[in-house]
Amino acid sequence: MSSQRVRTTLNIEKNLMKAIKLTAINEEKTQTEIINETLKKEFIDVQKPNNEVRQPLSEMAGIFKAKKPFNSVKLIKKIEHGDDN
Repeated sequence: MSSQRVRTTLNIEKNLMKAIKLTAINEEKTQTEIINETLKKEFIDVQKPNNEVRQPLSEMAGIFKAKKPFNSVKLIKKIEHGDDN
């Protein structure tokens, strides 16, 4: 694995950046080290065979079949506004 570095700009959610900073402090590492280690675990895990197919999103997300069609966007907006009936 090459250790070449590439500079980039990312827009990271505020709460996620806070967690990265706290982890870096607690582990006495840089934020770059924390981010690189985390990304490596997801994308370059040496224990995964190169030909392993990622798990389908439908299996990870817990997809279910509804008895009748519904608009998921409207349903989520209702729930967000406290109307879960």
